[in-house]
Amino acid sequence: MLQLKINQYFGRIGINHVPSQLEISCQRAAMEIQQELGQIELKRVPPAVKIDLKEAFGDLGMRKPDQAAQKATQDAWRTYYRGLVRVVQEGDRLSRIERGGHPLIDILRENFNQQKELNVTAAPKARPKIEMVGGELYYHYHPGGVSIEVQPQPPEIRYHPGKVDIYLLQKPRLEIEVIGVDVDGWA
Repeated sequence: MLQLKINQYFGRIGINHVPSQLEISCQRAAMEIQQELGQIELKRVPPAVKIDLKEAFGDLGMRKPDQAAQKATQDAWRTYYRGLVRVVQEGDRLSRIERGGHPLIDILRENFNQQKELNVTAAPKARPKIEMVGGELYYHYHPGGVSIEVQPQPPEIRYHPGKVDIYLLQKPRLEIEVIGVDVDGWA
């Protein structure tokens, strides 16, 4: 009997793969910062003290001519009004003489027996006038600032492409073999 033996061998391929590479490197950006500080200007005018001693010196008898004249005028008017009031009162009393009594003698006794009062006081009576003048504070603010300069650096990119090698590792083949010797010689 005659037989056929068939052996089939599949082809094999080989693949070598080198992956691609991408390298990205970037340097830091160059940055420059400049700062100007704010400033404040202060100007102070110190206060002054104004002391007015006119009244105190006037009480001690050391008046200026205009103050002395004013004081004398006030005293003269006061004395005038006091005397005028007294004269009017005495005239009223004398006008009632018909009612009896001795008003003229009573008036003379009152005027004769006038006693001066003696008062002791501390001088000066008036306090000095103290007044604050000025005393101011001025300020001016100069604002500062910040200046920033940035210079970005471009990235450096390096690309290495990948590689794929495909090759035939084993060829495909088909082997056919006839097995058996039973061959009929005649046909």
